[in-house]
Amino acid sequence: MTAEYDWDGDWSAIVDAGERKIFEDELPRELCPEHVLKGIAATALGRRRRRDDVLFLLADGRCAQVHLTWRREDDPLWPDTQVYESFDAWKSVPIEDR
Repeated sequence: MTAEYDWDGDWSAIVDAGERKIFEDELPRELCPEHVLKGIAATALGRRRRRDDVLFLLADGRCAQVHLTWRREDDPLWPDTQVYESFDAWKSVPIEDR
């Protein structure tokens, strides 16, 4: 699934289906009704090893970098989320800024 993506820095593909499911189940659990990703289907593509950051492919082709908190949130600013028009748009951001 993620073979076509070119990862860099401490980001890597999520290749294990069980690991992918953990992140995909956790994301909607954390989102309050006002969160930007609420109700949007998301597939976990990659993760940043030293942090709780996951890159999700959204149903419309955009990507979202999400810093999971591992708890239910009631503030729409959490989990912290940056949405990009595509994987390439995400990748064009310098490593130290994503």
